[in-house]
Amino acid sequence: MTTDAGHQGPTPEFGLDPIARVDHAYAAHERTATIAFALIARYYGRAPDHKYFVGCSGGGRQGMMFAQRYPAYFDGIAICAPAMSVSSGATIAAAWDTQTYLSIAPANAAGQRVLSQALSDSDLSLVARSITTTCDVADGATDGMVLRPEACRFDPKRLQCAAAKDAGCLTAAQVAALERTFAGPRDSSGRTLYVGQAWDPGIAAPGWRQWKLGSSQTGSPNAANTTLMSGALAYEFFSPPDPAFAITQFNFDRDPARMEPFSSVYDTYRDATLTEFRKRGGKLLIFHGTADPIFSALESIDYYQRLTRSNGGAEATSTWARLFLVPGMNHCAGGPATDSFDGLAAIVEWVEKGAAPARIEASARPGTMYFPGRTRPLCAYPSYARYDGSGSLEDAANFVCSVN
Repeated sequence: MTTDAGHQGPTPEFGLDPIARVDHAYAAHERTATIAFALIARYYGRAPDHKYFVGCSGGGRQGMMFAQRYPAYFDGIAICAPAMSVSSGATIAAAWDTQTYLSIAPANAAGQRVLSQALSDSDLSLVARSITTTCDVADGATDGMVLRPEACRFDPKRLQCAAAKDAGCLTAAQVAALERTFAGPRDSSGRTLYVGQAWDPGIAAPGWRQWKLGSSQTGSPNAANTTLMSGALAYEFFSPPDPAFAITQFNFDRDPARMEPFSSVYDTYRDATLTEFRKRGGKLLIFHGTADPIFSALESIDYYQRLTRSNGGAEATSTWARLFLVPGMNHCAGGPATDSFDGLAAIVEWVEKGAAPARIEASARPGTMYFPGRTRPLCAYPSYARYDGSGSLEDAANFVCSVN
């Protein structure tokens, strides 16, 4: 069963219809679920024993929406990269990053800045190698992955050119742009508008460029931040919609207020209690790639920390909700990561057998350019995968989940 979420077609003009906006926020998904449940019950003569929701990105937002608005619908929810503040903070960050990188991008013959050239592939590879050199060893294994992101203290200034730009350094403008974007957007008073980003070697992966910089060699950017997010902002996230608006015009003092009305019905970051979902025995798994270029893994960490504070602490919360970071993974998949794992199997085991996952086995996808054949455990936050000092670095069996 599927839904068009209140609109048809790949463009955002549906946002001009207020009913379609509410359908896209939650109504269409709720209606789809109830119809599906009714069809199942009629065909089989009874309701299903258990019901599960799995999704990533917008699907992750929908999973959170069900846990909050309709807590009795699903017994287990396993979501990845949940777009918890997409119609507010994350889109503000998209505008912040776009404007920052455009400001340092070289201009073409027509005087137009070419966003994709703000940082070349070799520049991003240089940054990725330096992050790895700085932060890789914190997990006990020199394996090209930063398995302990909270321990990473990377400073891009170490890459700044002493003189002329070459392949082994970055310009002062490039360094400043990285510092500015990874710290996250702020208004002119210094108020934080969205969390920053974790330093991760996945910055050099294609999925990171796709969102931040794109590949267009013209003055018309094709980065997802300037196409997908810009259209959503103008037609749906602003109240009222402003079709003529461009993300390059975003004002960080005035425009966030234009996003608040729709954010109140669309975003899911505010409710960090999930009281009813917890009371009826629901189980929640959240996965997030630490190199996600659109929804920061730091947002999921912040949400989970708030969830634990409102539910009796980490130990009590871990009996029904857990967070798993995926080192190196871009948005939902890709990057120098073991990004193939079975969240559905984990949530089924938890709901039906009471087996709360402390670690979930993950592997690099077949045909990946990164670490083919490698396996790693994904560890329940705040633990991380630490090499035990014996055996192959390619085998998850030689890693333990540790908090030390």
